[in-house]
Amino acid sequence: MTTTYHGRSPYGIDQWASVAFDVPAGVQRISVASSFDAAAGILDTGIFGPSGFRGWSGSARSEFTLSGADATPGYVPGPIEPGAWSVALGPMVSALGGMAWSVSVTLHHGDPLTRAPYDILPTALPGRGPGWYRGDLHLHSVHSDGQRTVDEIVAAARQEGLHFIATSDHNTSSTGVSWRGDVPADLLVINAEEVTTRHGHWLAVGLPQGEWVDWHYGPRDGGVFDSHTRRVHSLGGLAIAAHPLTPAAGSFWEFGLDRVDALEVWNGPWTLDDAANIAAWHAMLCVGKRIAAVGNSDAHSPSDAVGRPHNVVYASSLSTPAVLDALRMGRSYAVESSAVTLDFTARGGGAVAGPGQELPLGFFDGVDVTLDVRGAPDSVATLHTEWGIMAATWIDGSGRGQLRWRGWGKASLFARAEVRRLKPASTTLDQLVAITNPVWFYSAHLPPYDVEQRTLFHTERRPDGSWSSMRPLPGAGGAASFAGIRTAAAGMADGSVVVLGIAPDNSLWLTSVRGTAVLQPWQRVAGPDGTAAFTVREADIAGFPDGTCQIVATAADGTTYHQQRRADGGLPGFRPAPGSTAAGRWGATKVSIAAMPDGSAQLIGYGTDGAMYHCVRGRDGSWTPWGRLAGYGGAPAFSGPALAITGMPDGSSQVLAIGLDGMVYHQLRRPDGSWTGFRPPRGVTTATMGASSVGIAGTPDGAAHVVAVGLDGRVWHNIRRPDGSWTPFTRIPGPNGRDPFPAGQVRITALRDGSTHVSAVSAG
Repeated sequence: MTTTYHGRSPYGIDQWASVAFDVPAGVQRISVASSFDAAAGILDTGIFGPSGFRGWSGSARSEFTLSGADATPGYVPGPIEPGAWSVALGPMVSALGGMAWSVSVTLHHGDPLTRAPYDILPTALPGRGPGWYRGDLHLHSVHSDGQRTVDEIVAAARQEGLHFIATSDHNTSSTGVSWRGDVPADLLVINAEEVTTRHGHWLAVGLPQGEWVDWHYGPRDGGVFDSHTRRVHSLGGLAIAAHPLTPAAGSFWEFGLDRVDALEVWNGPWTLDDAANIAAWHAMLCVGKRIAAVGNSDAHSPSDAVGRPHNVVYASSLSTPAVLDALRMGRSYAVESSAVTLDFTARGGGAVAGPGQELPLGFFDGVDVTLDVRGAPDSVATLHTEWGIMAATWIDGSGRGQLRWRGWGKASLFARAEVRRLKPASTTLDQLVAITNPVWFYSAHLPPYDVEQRTLFHTERRPDGSWSSMRPLPGAGGAASFAGIRTAAAGMADGSVVVLGIAPDNSLWLTSVRGTAVLQPWQRVAGPDGTAAFTVREADIAGFPDGTCQIVATAADGTTYHQQRRADGGLPGFRPAPGSTAAGRWGATKVSIAAMPDGSAQLIGYGTDGAMYHCVRGRDGSWTPWGRLAGYGGAPAFSGPALAITGMPDGSSQVLAIGLDGMVYHQLRRPDGSWTGFRPPRGVTTATMGASSVGIAGTPDGAAHVVAVGLDGRVWHNIRRPDGSWTPFTRIPGPNGRDPFPAGQVRITALRDGSTHVSAVSAG
């Protein structure tokens, strides 16, 4: 007996509908067929019975059937209970006039059908003790919108060399009850579901077979989402936000990134969405939020490679509980393929720790971080803390390389590593090869910025060469000091210094000081749309002879913004810096700006491809194209973790940067626009100077003053004389002459009287 129902849904994606019908006794099978105006949108379908959920296929199918003996993939076989049933509909309507649809329900009478039992997936593989195991947590089969059977997924996982997988079909439990005589003995299979709401997708990993998680809710429905994650936890599972910053309809994550156990920062082939995921995740790490990162393939079709990327997890055994515990802690890293292997450790205070672990340290204990890489030819390995990129190294064609970095105790909150290939992908100028979860240097029970704040300090080098006492700058709202993670400064014609500070939440602030006096309270700098919620990765400022300043900043998405602060202190608002095309925007990871005597500004930055670029903003507001700078020793480009630029009285400019080898390099741009080429200044006791942060400022006498945070974590000063010779590096004393003064970031600016002013963010 077939009955057809008609309906119409309005414009919008966040809506649900249903078709209710009664099933009398004696019905042994239900078949459903749906149709809709495809030009107006799509129609997801599923079904519920008297006992609850019985299946979902989304928009992958327009017809399905279920009975006690069998069911269309995505639907759960079982007895057809008499009573109230409903076809669940999820219309996603793009047409303003709405979308018409129809649903035909056929009830089949007949003799009872025997239900076939399913096999129970083992929770552990015998004989597999502590070790590193590879696995992919996000895979789709024919039970949702995938094109592989579970047997084909298993075969592809074996081919990639994986030890475990999770089958995570959209909004259905049918995958878990489909195993019949085909449970693999050499691969751990974890049951999961991709819970596909209209406000973001999340992976419920580790569900018992047959368990199902609902998706009919949004952020405004109170604690519904939290109640579902608590239930998943009670069942021993994990909640992972899937591809959280994908801008597709219904995919963008709206439930809060800190309300899950992990973030899927890398989803399938590397794209700009993944780069945004990592930026958001890194910002969370910088304020002490211990959210693990994972990478999964999200493979759907046979052309999607299973296990690319995947996670490498250190677990106490190859078992579902052990693997999920390790993932929850972040005892893992993600790689592009099984060819890549990392060994990432931190040693200090007589202890050693890896990803997801905490290294107990005293404040001045040295910590040595090592990354050994195999299987990543022609790539760059970088080490990141909340201060940014601290060290980098090139990995040659052999695919083997080692990165070492030495830090000071709790001067950093964490350390993590990345490996990237500087070749374009579909939407990016590079490719991610591997990414680790962080090693932590603080107790999880102590909020880092409440215990040991990063304080913004300021000091002056007088024209006679003596230093004033380094002192903390008062904070906003009457706070004793400004807690910050980055700083920049600009010397003004009236003898004041405008100081920029980036707070731990990545908000941007500015103030003005003269000597020991603070001339104005801290002012938060609004975003390009005028909102106060603007956050930045990097910022720099330059002062001009007419009393104005120019500010540049890179936002979380990499866009470079610029604005000119008026002489009266007014801020007209940020505008994006022009990119390579007139309508484009310039994207960068680091940026610096210098004021020139003619009123123009020169900018340098590391573009999204990792290379250094330079441009000029004319006095009239025009921009030259961004030009790529050559590297050291004839290299086609210069890449690294830090850079700075300053203008000189003769119209030249000088650039200071740290290369991928962690060494400081300098070069001069002549007034005619030609470059001298990068050269390394001599170090304290070595031929070159290693550093993690640098700054440079030109003085009226034609000299350039240089500051650097050395590899010992202390602040050093040097002068490049007008004739091109250098003075030796000397330490800058800390508060009350204290030495050492551990710092994480440093900048310098100059005034007309020949004095220089240093802003430094302390390491604790």
